[in-house]
Amino acid sequence: MDIVEALAEINRARPAYRLDIGEPDVEPPEEVFEALRRVGDAPYGPSEGLPELREALAGLFGVDRDEVVVVAGGRHGVSALMWAFRKAHIITTRPYYPGYLEIASAFDIRLDFADADEGRGWSPQFPRRGVYLVNYPNNPTGAVLDRAKVRELVDVAEFVISDEVYRDIAFVEFESPLKLSPNVAVVYSFSKVFSVPGFRLGAVIAPRDLARLVVKFNRATVNSAPSVLQRAVAPLVPEIPRMAARLSEIYRRRVEIAKRALGLKFVEPKGAFYIFPRLGCSGVEFLRRALQRGVSVLPGEAFGSSDHARIALVLPEDRLAAALSALNGTCPSA
Repeated sequence: MDIVEALAEINRARPAYRLDIGEPDVEPPEEVFEALRRVGDAPYGPSEGLPELREALAGLFGVDRDEVVVVAGGRHGVSALMWAFRKAHIITTRPYYPGYLEIASAFDIRLDFADADEGRGWSPQFPRRGVYLVNYPNNPTGAVLDRAKVRELVDVAEFVISDEVYRDIAFVEFESPLKLSPNVAVVYSFSKVFSVPGFRLGAVIAPRDLARLVVKFNRATVNSAPSVLQRAVAPLVPEIPRMAARLSEIYRRRVEIAKRALGLKFVEPKGAFYIFPRLGCSGVEFLRRALQRGVSVLPGEAFGSSDHARIALVLPEDRLAAALSALNGTCPSA
């Protein structure tokens, strides 16, 4: 069962508690909409992004402005980079983010897998050379690689595409591969830190030659990310570390609630807002039983692991505790 099929079942069931899609429920900072109201017009923008937003992001990531390209959301940035490396050997970790498979299918890209070990905190092995597409903090497991593991990754990889859309929700220190190697491109998104997934605004930080290919991809697809959103977000970029600290604390508390309320075993996440418990039944069966109790999750089959389910911690604390408690007894823990 893929995500489209799972969501069709979920929407038909209309559960009281939605723990399936990773859509932040935390209220966006008021500064975001205040900035948006101050924007007076919405012209076309340059395909590489508005200079003021690129400059602000360059400061945030410690790179030159020419290495920053604004894109229409994180998935658009990943698509651009996978397209740029479409003739290469691309490897991603498993459990995987299913959007990567959709992109690979669209561009007829072969995608191989490096399995992560649940017994080692979902730490993967990087056994061979190739272009690695990694996603940390991880969706669906919440894993975060320590510095030694990131060093192992950059040493073995020809190039690393580092999907960091959850970098602002971390409960331990997050180490980006960008700090350890020049052969890295980072995908960033404003969806999570500002709780505005509908903005569809992000950025790619990449070496100049690769950044120019991302600009080319922009011109061929969206031409440019929405200028009105770029103008609204640019002055808020210096506030991202403060907002990230607040958001990380909110979701860290929700992990603690999950540890108390849910009777299933899971590796404690170190970032993002998901848990990925092991089940004594299939993920599809767990979803269907959960829906009977008024709770939706996503089956592990959609992420390449049939004996797990992904649970998004995207409800206020009282409702989250009730939803997780309702799942107990749905399927035995493995």
